[in-house]
Amino acid sequence: MGDETAGEPRTTDAPYHDTRRTRAYDGQTGAALAAWRERFRGDLRGVLGHDVVRERAVADPAPERVGEGSHEGHRRQEWTLATEAGFRVPFSLLLPTAGDPPYPVALALHGHTDLGRRLAVGEVPDDRRAELVGRERRDLAVQAVERGYAALAPDMRGFGDLADPAADTDGRACTRLQKTAQVYGRSLVGDRVWDVLRLLDWVEGRSELDADRVAAVGHSGGGAVALFAAALDERLSPVAPNAYVCTFRDSILAVDHCACNYVPGVARLGEMWDLAGLVAPRPLVVSTGADDPIFPVGGTRRAFDRLREIYAAAGAEDRCHLHVGDGGHRFYPAGVWPFVDAHR
Repeated sequence: MGDETAGEPRTTDAPYHDTRRTRAYDGQTGAALAAWRERFRGDLRGVLGHDVVRERAVADPAPERVGEGSHEGHRRQEWTLATEAGFRVPFSLLLPTAGDPPYPVALALHGHTDLGRRLAVGEVPDDRRAELVGRERRDLAVQAVERGYAALAPDMRGFGDLADPAADTDGRACTRLQKTAQVYGRSLVGDRVWDVLRLLDWVEGRSELDADRVAAVGHSGGGAVALFAAALDERLSPVAPNAYVCTFRDSILAVDHCACNYVPGVARLGEMWDLAGLVAPRPLVVSTGADDPIFPVGGTRRAFDRLREIYAAAGAEDRCHLHVGDGGHRFYPAGVWPFVDAHR
């Protein structure tokens, strides 16, 4: 088991203590809580770069179905969608063969992987299947459709069909994209969140999909996108970020993550529990591993304790749950799906 009683996080980020977090939760309730939420969301859109991306928004996303086929227990369609001028996101839609539409929807957001959405839909080379699917359980979209959801699995920028062809070969596929985004006042997390929110718009126009029941389920980097997207958009419920929620101090500032984990200016708004508090009162499950080396469980517990205060202020403490599984940085179906099923 991991050390949940570790002392102060090792970080050289001295400004952490001196930074005034302008949107930190400070005990607000009722109308004041709602006002805090709206002001925070406006500022969060700014640091993510959405004010900049909005300048390139398209009136017609021109969705195009580019493939389809039958698989064991489900049908799969392949689509692309314009999320900004000159840019299209590929995504897979898995539809159950059992049950009747409209189906509840689960956004299945993959983490760091060269396979992109193909990992979420279970298209994994044989020599990697035992690790990625058998041990790490990262075929999120397959798990969702087997439980009766229509699973929506997009490629996230930097991976799969959206991999940067000019990326370095050092395993940090996001680095150049993140640097370029920052030059324009954007962020890679913000771009990925923007894509997810445009997919939500598409869901609302599909009769076979229940736009009133859209869960956000993500692992690691996908968990980050699920959390940020749900913080901004109340159409997402329930919300299940796996192997991501911690404190910025214990993880993002103390561990050498991929560049895409860093949102410029976000720590001037609040800690991660403040960000997660924007989801309240919607159902939220935080799932992690006791031995996760990059999102230490001690930091996760500290963040969750503060998060519960916000949920209590929203009258929804019973809608906020923590699951700590035995293991490291992987997806925990036993922590995620029973909670999502109970609140769909």
